[in-house]
Amino acid sequence: MSREEIQKLKSTIYEKVENLNNESALQMVEEAVTAYSSPSKKDILNKLTPEQLQRLQQSITQSQNGETIFNEEVKQKAKEWLSR
Repeated sequence: MSREEIQKLKSTIYEKVENLNNESALQMVEEAVTAYSSPSKKDILNKLTPEQLQRLQQSITQSQNGETIFNEEVKQKAKEWLSR
């Protein structure tokens, strides 16, 4: 990405944040920016339990093996299940 493209992207982000009035969304943006600007200070993997880490690794392996379900399929199955 060129320097100009990065500057344009930053401007777009600043504008969107400036117009954002949802407190929860603003907190999420702040947490994300903090995590990306200082990753060593905030790593979610350090907060996961061994069981959560194991499940995450299983999910990564499944994804790498092509064992995934598209979002639309999940929505359709949920709709069918909820209509019972």
